[in-house]
Amino acid sequence: MKIYLANTHSWHFPKRGQELIVQRGHQLGGNWLDPPYYQRLEEFSPDVIFYAPDRGSTSLTLPLEVVKKTPAFLWAIYPDYLTGWDSEKNEHMGGFLESMRAMMPYFRAYLANSEFTKKLLEARVPGYTFDVCCLGIDTRGIDEAAPRKQPTEQAANVAWMHRWAIDKNLSEALNIVLHLARRHSKIIFYVGSKEDWNDPGSEPFWAPQSLKDSYLAVADELNDLSNIQYLARFKIQREFWAFLRRVDIAFSCSANESFGIAMLEQAYAGAACVVPDRMAYPEVHAGALVVPPSEVEAGIELLLNDPALWAQVAESSQVNAAKYNIVSTAERLLSFLE
Repeated sequence: MKIYLANTHSWHFPKRGQELIVQRGHQLGGNWLDPPYYQRLEEFSPDVIFYAPDRGSTSLTLPLEVVKKTPAFLWAIYPDYLTGWDSEKNEHMGGFLESMRAMMPYFRAYLANSEFTKKLLEARVPGYTFDVCCLGIDTRGIDEAAPRKQPTEQAANVAWMHRWAIDKNLSEALNIVLHLARRHSKIIFYVGSKEDWNDPGSEPFWAPQSLKDSYLAVADELNDLSNIQYLARFKIQREFWAFLRRVDIAFSCSANESFGIAMLEQAYAGAACVVPDRMAYPEVHAGALVVPPSEVEAGIELLLNDPALWAQVAESSQVNAAKYNIVSTAERLLSFLE
C-alpha cells in the first residue's frame, strides 16, 4: 500500500517510525518528509492519505476532489490551523476552518494528537468523533546520540528550547530566564536560537510586532548576563539530542501546546521538566513538575534549591516520556488501515 503523510515534518514523525511503515511492506511518501521519503502528492499517487491541515506558505492544501476519490484520514497535528489563532489574546479562536468543514464528511476517520485536541475539535465540529493518535519521539535515537549523564549533586543549567513565537510565550520565557539568571549566577541558562523574523515565509500571527518589541525591551539586559547563552540551530539531529543529554532542567510556559514533542525529547534525555497546568501539558507531560501558569519561575527555582526533588522530577519526566515512542505511533497509524 502507498501511504502519504501530508504536512507531517520528520520531527513530528521521526525516521524510525517512517522506516517501520516501510518494513511492514508499504511505500511511504510525504511533502515534508526527508529523503528518501520526500514525494510530491501528484507524483506519488497514494492509496491512502493521512492529512494534517496546515496553513503555512509551503503546506499542501488537499483538494476536495482528492479526498472524495482517495481514502483519507484527517490527523489534527496542528489544531490551531483548524481553529485559527488570535495573536492579541494568545489563544485559539472560537470557530473552525470553513473549508475543512466541507471536507469532513469525506474522511474515513478523524485523528487527534491528544485528548486535549480531541475535546477542542469535537466541541467545534459537532457530530464528528476523533480518535487519538499521539505523536512520538525517537527514544532509541536519543539513547544512541550520547550516554546518559552521570548523576550530580545539584542542577547546573536550565534550558528553554522553543520557537521564538507568541504562542510559546517568548516574552514570559525571556523574563523568567532574566530573573533567575540574576539570582543564580552560577547556573547556565540556555535559550534556543532566535527565529528569522525577517523571513518572508514566516507567519505574522506567530510573531506580531508586539512580540518583537517585547524582546527588544529586554535584549540588552539579557546580553549583559554572562550565564545566559544563546544556542545556534543544530544542523544535525544527533547533535541536538547529545546536547539535551547535558540539560538538567527544561521548562515551558507556552500558551499553546496540543502535545509537546520538544519537552518530551528533553524529558527522555534526562531533564527535570517544569510545565504550566494548561492545554495538553497535564495530560501528555504527567511526569513533569506541573504548576499553575503563573508559577513556572517558582517551579524552576524550587528544583534549583532542592536537589532531591530535582532528581525525582528528572526520573519521573523520563519514565513518562518513554511511553511516547514513535514506534507506537507508527503502529497506531497502521491500525486504522485495517
